[in-house]
Amino acid sequence: MNNANTMNVLTNASANRINLLLILFLVWIASCSAFQKKPVGKKLPGLLGPGTTVHITPDDVWSRKQQDYTITLTLGEDGLPAHESIGIVNGSFIDRWKFSFASHWWGQEQPWQTTDEKKPNYVTATCSRQNVQLHLKVGEEGPQKPFVNTPNHFVRSIRERMRFVLELSADQTLRAGDTITLGWRHVQAPDYAMRYFFLPFRFSKLPELDRDLPIRKGNFYGLPSIRVKGRAAEYLHVTCRPLHAVDEQFSLNIAAIDKFGNLAEDFHGTVKLTTDCDSDVPQTVMFSKDDRGHKLIKNVQIHEAGWYRIKAEGNNVSGVSNYLVISKQQPFHRLYFGDMHVHTLDCDGTNDISEHYFYAPNVAGLDFGCVSPHAEYFGCRQAWVRYLKETTQANQPGRFVTFYGYEWAQEGHTNAYFLSEEEAVLIWGEKRMKARGYSEDNPSFRIGAKDERAFMDELEKLKRTRPLFTIAHIHSAYRDLRDSIHWLDEIYSIHKVGRDKRENRLRTNLQKGLRLGVVAGSDMHRLTMGHLCKEPGEIWPLGDRGHWDQAGGLQATFASDLTRKALYTGMKNRQTYGTTGARIVLLFNCNHSPMGSQIKSAQNTLPKFNLDVGGMADLSEVTICRFDGEKWSEPVTVDLNEKTTDRYSGSWEDTEFNQAGIYYVRVTQKDGHQAWSSPLWISK
Repeated sequence: MNNANTMNVLTNASANRINLLLILFLVWIASCSAFQKKPVGKKLPGLLGPGTTVHITPDDVWSRKQQDYTITLTLGEDGLPAHESIGIVNGSFIDRWKFSFASHWWGQEQPWQTTDEKKPNYVTATCSRQNVQLHLKVGEEGPQKPFVNTPNHFVRSIRERMRFVLELSADQTLRAGDTITLGWRHVQAPDYAMRYFFLPFRFSKLPELDRDLPIRKGNFYGLPSIRVKGRAAEYLHVTCRPLHAVDEQFSLNIAAIDKFGNLAEDFHGTVKLTTDCDSDVPQTVMFSKDDRGHKLIKNVQIHEAGWYRIKAEGNNVSGVSNYLVISKQQPFHRLYFGDMHVHTLDCDGTNDISEHYFYAPNVAGLDFGCVSPHAEYFGCRQAWVRYLKETTQANQPGRFVTFYGYEWAQEGHTNAYFLSEEEAVLIWGEKRMKARGYSEDNPSFRIGAKDERAFMDELEKLKRTRPLFTIAHIHSAYRDLRDSIHWLDEIYSIHKVGRDKRENRLRTNLQKGLRLGVVAGSDMHRLTMGHLCKEPGEIWPLGDRGHWDQAGGLQATFASDLTRKALYTGMKNRQTYGTTGARIVLLFNCNHSPMGSQIKSAQNTLPKFNLDVGGMADLSEVTICRFDGEKWSEPVTVDLNEKTTDRYSGSWEDTEFNQAGIYYVRVTQKDGHQAWSSPLWISK
């Protein structure tokens, strides 16, 4: 081989190695999902001084695991004067209101202590320079919502040594480059899996207003943090979109779930899939450690019409999917599940937006959703812009669809939604917040609405140039909500308000003439969108909120495809229903017109209703509710308590129909889960 050929071979080999390395690098980048995102830096010059850094190790741990941690502070050019001190707010208490959810506690309610080295959460401090005496002190817990809604309520609470703030000081001035090492011992990680952000600061550098804190600007990933992971799967959560044609390809999502509803990231091994029909469902699926407990199986097919479920089992855990409804013809509409009402660390939740948008599609198997922070609690324009960008980035038509939205809270609470980043306009309860001392936004990034009428007026103006809509909250006032914009009533959420009370509110507003579809949501502050914890208030009864929340609800929407525009149309047509969190399949129509329809009945023709239900557990009752223009009644109640079935199919003709009627369905399972359809409006 001559020198030229030798050189070409070497050049090609080098190029191949470079290409291989590039491919491996890109694969590694692609594997880094949002929930695995590492902090981009731990320098907080505004709060700690230029050059000071903070690190926590380990920063990736298993739920409930007990171990020791090290927090390392390396001082920057300002050092630390002897008369100053550093504080750290633990990741359990960084949320806006200090909800003190027991699900989020590190070891116990008080995250650190300095008095007994044999007890949990013991903290020590040493300095790299000799002959320096460091002093540690732990603040008090303080009340929930101290200094509520004032523009400096968070800053003031830590200035006054609340939220169990850990305070560190020295007996002499420390210089640049000095290192302080905190040993945090015998600590049990929280039950709930998420990234916990810790807030370090110098008391002298705290800003006057909360809006100038990094946690109010959306700069969470610049803070030191620890990511807690779920483990020890207790069951498999199996989901698929329900409506398909014979031989049509679809996907199946499987996630391993622990006892708290967390993704069990260490799950691996062979999972067996079975169904009771002719199908192309793979017999086995292999979960590797790289799958981190969740897997999307594509190109599944069923070859015969009917109602079917797919069972998954492996490694001593199992799960069964929601019902698949396979028809001979292509379905006119598809059925998608989502949650349009969750909160974030930007306002008064505990999870960053990226946690929601990882868990919802990959673990809960949801198709759409909206993180809807309080409009009043966006600290500054920077936080609002970051929210919009994250929502845009998470949108994947055909896989998972996001909406832009927020919860307006001035006269009651109502949620507003938009379809594009450019057209989203933030309206806030300006009057209430300014009464608590808030000044004008600088720069301006939202407009005020003093009451429900003003809120609707502003939305009416905006509607002339862009699509938008609202959904009711448990606290919606319903004094001036207009169904030209206000399409949907949230009949269920985490709030433990009697379901009869919520249903009666719906009935009252329907008989007033409002055309309202029915949905459910979570209004989740504690957990992520679609979280699979069955009863958080029962599992974690301690803490400020204790029994406050139950399992979150789900919104089902019929749409032509999985895009914002199609889902928007489905919601506008009130082709929706709500559940208490179970993926119940509910099909309800009159003379082939689906739920949400307004129907003109022909002369001498009685309305005939068709109803099909596929539950996630055995059914106990199926009820058709009717308003005949004078009173509400329940003319059809099918009692299934004596049967063992998760399916119901039936029809009913209203022989008492006169001039008009409003009809909806309520489904109840034996395990207590329920679903409510949107109404059908029928008139002659």
